[in-house]
Amino acid sequence: MQFLYSLASFAHLLAAILWVGGIFLVYMVFRPVAMQLEPPQRLTMFLGIFNKFFPWVWGFIFVLIVSGYADWILKLGGFDRAQLYVIAMEVIGWIMVILFAWLYFVFFRRFKKYVEEENFAEAGKVLNTKMRPIIVTNLWLGILEAFIGVSGAYF
Repeated sequence: MQFLYSLASFAHLLAAILWVGGIFLVYMVFRPVAMQLEPPQRLTMFLGIFNKFFPWVWGFIFVLIVSGYADWILKLGGFDRAQLYVIAMEVIGWIMVILFAWLYFVFFRRFKKYVEEENFAEAGKVLNTKMRPIIVTNLWLGILEAFIGVSGAYF
């Protein structure tokens, strides 16, 4: 049983690191460097990045949900025994999932359509006014999740 607990915890941690780390890389590293490019190249590059990263995010989400609830059951013995910090992490996690789904199914599809149509002005508007705020919000929520995850049991 201890092995299953350790495996679930590791899978959960790894998926969280990769998702939030990927967001950080895109926003804090790729974005500033990409600003040196002309809009057609920059937006096409971001479309390529998102096309590669977003399927991974869906995988991370799956692993986080399965491992999170498995960890909850294996470590705590059931949902009725959860401490407040675990419930807070669950709520924040679901907010992140909903925000990503909204980003993906609404704004990313719009962004992709505009880039493929070479309507770079509209693609830029979608990226800057719709996608970026969600990306930044999920980055901060992910950082908050990490803080709660390592310190929540002590409050």
